[in-house]
Amino acid sequence: MAEMVDRFQRSLDELVEKGMRQVLRRQAARRFGEETAGRLSMLLEELSDPEGIDKVSDALIECGTAEEFIERVRMA
Repeated sequence: MAEMVDRFQRSLDELVEKGMRQVLRRQAARRFGEETAGRLSMLLEELSDPEGIDKVSDALIECGTAEEFIERVRMA
């Protein structure tokens, strides 16, 4: 039973993470344009921890230009 609960929790975590990535991409498109959102999508595939997603979210708010944003995401 514990194994089933663990699998369910992992699946749920993956869905939440996927949703967060989609929201970040949509927000980046609105703020910096589709080209930047496309670049972000590729970079998000490399992030595997929640802290990285948090850093991207912060950068989206704090950065003034698309280039600054993408550079911060690369460093996340």
